[in-house]
This record gives sequence, structure tokens and C-alpha cells, in this order.
Amino acid sequence: MDEKIDILDERGRFTGEVAWKSEAHRLGLWHRCFHCWIFGSDSAGPYLILQRRAAAKSTWPGYLDVTVAGHLAVGEEPLDGLREIEEELGLRVDPDRLIPLGTRRVEQEIPAGRDREFHDVYLLHDATPPRDLRLQREEVASVVRIGLEAAEGLRPGGSAPAEEFADGRSRSITLSLSDFVPNDDDYLARVAGAVRVTLSGGRPRRLF
Repeated sequence: MDEKIDILDERGRFTGEVAWKSEAHRLGLWHRCFHCWIFGSDSAGPYLILQRRAAAKSTWPGYLDVTVAGHLAVGEEPLDGLREIEEELGLRVDPDRLIPLGTRRVEQEIPAGRDREFHDVYLLHDATPPRDLRLQREEVASVVRIGLEAAEGLRPGGSAPAEEFADGRSRSITLSLSDFVPNDDDYLARVAGAVRVTLSGGRPRRLF
């Protein structure tokens, strides 16, 4: 769905301009997004939840991505992105539960043009089993549980076991970094490291 968004400069400062999301992508205009990585623990140990993007998405359809993501509309602040968690996964989350990891700067080619984004990145611990999440099928095809150790160790050319959940069913899969929305900053491993610090009782440092 297209929407009006605030346009930033290359340092993340508001320019006072607004544009449709599709126009920002086409013209390579800087804008803001909300990213939230959800983690939990079960009898098999700690894990991260990934999102498989719906097949109808205009960018990176079918690829694995951060648990929840969304563009911030005109006038919205980062924590307004909490609505994305409820819309995409059916979870209503208090903002005090989020752990900030900083603002990530990303620039990459996409079929529609060039995507230039600032991601406000957060962690969230949630005990809801992946199979019980209520997926917004227009946005999320499935969710994937990957063990934290596997996420920390996944490197180019390697693979890791995982479990995928959709429509009340699950299946075992093997994934590699080529299954993810491309990045060049070891996004998954860095976030997994921050989860490890959190589970040990520490406060993770800002990653970005």
C-alpha cells in the first residue's frame, strides 16, 4: 500500500518535504522505517523470529527479513511503528518493552529504483510461540524460527536449520544468507549478538 512519508537528507535530518513511498523508492529519496526483531526461548533454547515477505510485496518478495518492519508515515515517530507489530503479527506491545539498538542507514538497488532508508531498530522479547502468531497475509507469508546459536553463526556459503510456520502448519527448512533481503553489514549476526547480551542480563550497546 502506498502512503505519504517524510523525506530526509543523507544525514537523517528532516527536509520538510513529503512524497509517496513509491516515489521515494523510484527517486532514491531518504526516508525512515521501523524495524523490530522478536526473540524468545522454548524447550529447544533461545531463538529469533524471521519474517518471510509476502509474494505480492513490491520489494524482495519471498525473502526472509526482520521480524516486523514498516515505513513511518508523515509526522510519525519511531515508536508509532508499534502498530506494525499488531498489524503483521497480531501482538499488542507496550513501548516500554522495546530495547533500542540504534538507527541503521541502508542504501540498495531495488527493481523500482533505489531504496535509501534509515531504520530505527529495536529488540522485543515475547513468549508467544511462533505458530500462534496471527499473520497479515498481505504482508507476511510465514514466520521462521531460527535458533540463536545458528543465527549467530550463519555466514556466506553456510546454512542453518530452521522451522517455518504458516496456516497452522510447520515444516523444517534449511536456510542460507541468500534467502535474506541482501545486506552488507552482518545484520542478522549483529542482532543475534545483542539478543545474547540481553539474555545474559546485560543491556546491549547500540549497534548502529
